[in-house]
Amino acid sequence: MEEEINKVVKSVYQSDPSVTGVMVVDESGLCLENNNVPEEAAGLFASVAARSEMALLLGANQNTESSPVVQIEADSMVIIIKRVYGYTMGIVKDKTKASGT
Repeated sequence: MEEEINKVVKSVYQSDPSVTGVMVVDESGLCLENNNVPEEAAGLFASVAARSEMALLLGANQNTESSPVVQIEADSMVIIIKRVYGYTMGIVKDKTKASGT
C-alpha cells in the first residue's frame, strides 16, 4: 500500500508544478504520507473531508458514492481536500506558480 501511495503523491507533483505539499490521511485521521505539510494538519484534513460529505446528505443530491472537493484559498496558496477510496488527500498549491487556479 505504501508504494501505491508514493506513486500517487509523485504523480500529483509531476502533473502540476504549483503543488508544494501533499498529505495522505487514513480514515482515523492518521498521516500516512506527508510531503511539506505540517503533520498536525492530518486531523484537520480528515475532519474537513468528513464534514463536507455530511453536507452532501443535507442537499437534494444525496449521492453518497461521490466525495466533494473542498478548496480553501488564501492570498498565496490553495489547499484542496478530497476523500478518495477512504483516504483523504490534501494538496497544497502555491498561487504564484499556479497556471489555472
